[in-house]
Amino acid sequence: MDQTDEYGDPACNSCEFKVKAVEKAEEYIVNDERLCSFIDDDDCRATFVYGYNYTNGVLQVWVQNTKECPVVVDIMGIVLGVIGAIVAIGLALILMWKVFTTIHDRREFARFEKERMLAKWDTGENPIYKQATSTFKNPTYAGK
Repeated sequence: MDQTDEYGDPACNSCEFKVKAVEKAEEYIVNDERLCSFIDDDDCRATFVYGYNYTNGVLQVWVQNTKECPVVVDIMGIVLGVIGAIVAIGLALILMWKVFTTIHDRREFARFEKERMLAKWDTGENPIYKQATSTFKNPTYAGK
């Protein structure tokens, strides 16, 4: 039966180096080991350390278990949030304008009612109003 490495690949037994999966590859930099990283197709960073083990005469590679991927920004959420905020601010401004104009109109109507109650003339007549017809006497007309 063929032996396999910890990843299950039988071809790795013929490799000239040993691969170990570790949590943090940076912790395995001791002497002449080199820290390497690369960006894969998913924009994630894969990190590994390699170095020569002088006691065994084997090249040793420590590969970090997890890749470091950038945080994905939800662009649709940001766009919808900005649009929603603009609409909410607009509605709030319209509501505030309506409340202020209603309060102003009620105060003005109350003032008008108060002035009407304090009026000294009869409410059926307007003191400024002048009759449209006028009468005059013709001196030459003697009533004939």
